Amino acid sequence: MTGSSDRVKGKMFQLVKNDFLASARVIPLFYLIEIVAIAAFYIGQKMENSKVLIIGFVVSLVVAFLLVFVSFFFVVYDYQKSLFGQQGYLSFTLPVNSRQLLGSKLIVYGFWMLVSFADFILVLDLLGKFADREYGEMIDTASGLLTMFADFPSKAQIIAYAVYFIIEFFALVLSFIIMIYFAIAASHMRKFQKANIIWSVLIFIATGIIYVVVINLLEKYLGVYLVLGDDKSFTFNFGDPTTPGTQLTLMPFLFMVLQDVAYFFLTAHIMHKRINIK
Repeated sequence: MTGSSDRVKGKMFQLVKNDFLASARVIPLFYLIEIVAIAAFYIGQKMENSKVLIIGFVVSLVVAFLLVFVSFFFVVYDYQKSLFGQQGYLSFTLPVNSRQLLGSKLIVYGFWMLVSFADFILVLDLLGKFADREYGEMIDTASGLLTMFADFPSKAQIIAYAVYFIIEFFALVLSFIIMIYFAIAASHMRKFQKANIIWSVLIFIATGIIYVVVINLLEKYLGVYLVLGDDKSFTFNFGDPTTPGTQLTLMPFLFMVLQDVAYFFLTAHIMHKRINIK
């Protein structure tokens, strides 16, 4: 049993390695530009050269924004090309199962998506630290006045909101990726193959509608909330959105996790049993 397990792990490692090397032909070029731009941003601060600082920041922000979409493009493009395009027959003759093929894509491109989001957050953090250093007193004064007179969230609550939305946004992107993978795989079943592009779009739209309907029903009848108290405490609340404090719903995130697991195994099953490679 140990030898068989080691062989499976070795094949999976090799598969992830090959997918990573294939993905690394283009994406790292953007990170090289990003490193140069961030370096220019720091040099501009040290030299007090506003022109270099602004150019460095603008380029780093634009590249960080593009990286999210470039990574997302390769998530879909490589999956379609390597599994259902001209390389599909070769991919499915490899000594690995469908879960390993699908898992390798998710690991590699999930990594690139995570890095692209981390880079975007890093650039925003650089701007935040720069603004706090240059205009910190002004920001604190304005924040205090808004909190006192306009019921504006405190800085701690704003940070909590930011972390919450970043995590949920990343989870949503991963769910979209798995839903796209499912739609593409399902569209290559024999019944849909002649118009697989149209069917992949229709199946994706259908899964999106199901997602929205189920989320709305769950939030209506089975709410799960993270409550941020005014004293910076964190508590969980089930089913009562009127509890005092800042309410952050957790139901979409919890459902996305369950949905992703379900779609992963369903997509792997379709890849193993149902698809018709051209």
